[in-house]
Amino acid sequence: MSVSETIEQELKERFINLSKPMLAIATATVPKLKNLSDIRVVMYDFYGTLFLSGVGDIGIDDGVSDAGLMLDALTGAGVSVTDSSAGSRCFEAYNEVVDHEIDKLIKLGIEHPEPDIRKVWGSVLHILHNEKLIEAVPDAETQSRMSVEFEARMNPVWPVDGAVETLSHFKNRGLEQGIISNSQFYTPIVLEALTGKSLEELGLNRSLLHWSFEERMKKPGLQFYRNAWQKIESELAGIEPHMVLYAGNDMLKDIWPASELGMRTALFAGDKRSLKWRKEDDRCKDLEPDIVFTEFSQLRELIG
Repeated sequence: MSVSETIEQELKERFINLSKPMLAIATATVPKLKNLSDIRVVMYDFYGTLFLSGVGDIGIDDGVSDAGLMLDALTGAGVSVTDSSAGSRCFEAYNEVVDHEIDKLIKLGIEHPEPDIRKVWGSVLHILHNEKLIEAVPDAETQSRMSVEFEARMNPVWPVDGAVETLSHFKNRGLEQGIISNSQFYTPIVLEALTGKSLEELGLNRSLLHWSFEERMKKPGLQFYRNAWQKIESELAGIEPHMVLYAGNDMLKDIWPASELGMRTALFAGDKRSLKWRKEDDRCKDLEPDIVFTEFSQLRELIG
């Protein structure tokens, strides 16, 4: 399900209007830096790595909402509310529908399911309409608008200092770059909106963009990463896993699965909100990333 150029531009403008600069919250982590000379591909996580995230991850995973936020999102999406209880009912219905969609995907055998948030909002808005809490029957564009209005309020994001410069630097060096991330349809939209650059201008290869909402599965599932590796392997001849560096902020969702596939790994430890060591998890307690960096300028200096 794609969005038209007109609605995409509208959503970009909404992200710009609803967003404001954020600063990283420093951690006490000491960087672990070493040169890597044979890297030909750099892949990134998005939420918490390339972009600061108010909740540390994509909102559908970690965000916390309430009736007031829901009401603001409905109004922002142009939905005519007919009853003041619409906010609280929207909050309840959203949680019910998300759980239902996840359960359906689990029954299909998907271990770590990722529902499409537009489908979720389609169901929620129909519930509100059937209960006479909103006026119009929601259409596809309203679902997209509601998705953005909700996410921008619940999970504000902003580019990490130095991330755009790093993408441009590696582009100029001739490295291939892509993203493996838990995501929704609006993730590439907010990426372009808040950087002011297209994916191509940023140096990202569209064939190496691996979004969880398209796969219906997400991190830390190994199959999600195996599917990403298949994209890399089919797009770039002669690439082996050790030639790929994957940068993320979460030891379980990012570093562990990438390591299992043989990729080199870089942990971004520059923001307290997103840094996840996961030492309580057996998969991570003895796991060490190749690199631990707290500034993107460090990453630029390590890849020869």
